[in-house]
Amino acid sequence: MLRSDEVERGPFQIRIDRVETPIGTLHFAARGEALSAAAFVPLARFGAAGRSPLTAADRLRAYFEGDLGAIDDLAVDPGGTDFQRAVWALLRKIPAGETRSYGELAAQLGSGARAVGTANARNPVGVVIPCHRVIAAGGALSGYAWGPDRKQWLLDHERKFA
Repeated sequence: MLRSDEVERGPFQIRIDRVETPIGTLHFAARGEALSAAAFVPLARFGAAGRSPLTAADRLRAYFEGDLGAIDDLAVDPGGTDFQRAVWALLRKIPAGETRSYGELAAQLGSGARAVGTANARNPVGVVIPCHRVIAAGGALSGYAWGPDRKQWLLDHERKFA
């Protein structure tokens, strides 16, 4: 029997949790210990929210308290296409406190900047897959689903503790 914070999805159980951060409530879903989604909005697509004893919550809290490495090796299970997973893997290699442009990432992948931007925008595991570290070629903070204020806060937070 599933607890109220678990939702059956095929052979998987998805657990829903949330952590309070200085920039709002970060909701996340996980299969086992691997994050499937993280967003600053409720994850309604996964069903009813509840509390779960995931270690991810403690690690996310630690990140927001200044331990930037707490989420570095947090397992993720974001789904996506092969290309999206390649972009997301590259995002996780950008050190905290640093940024890369869409063009820089595209050059590393041998693709176009627009394709990288589209994959970045479809990142289902915000903060842990750090799409906030990607900026426009001129340095502008563009394309962050939860707004430029949160993106700026995350970058400033990381620069403060990096």
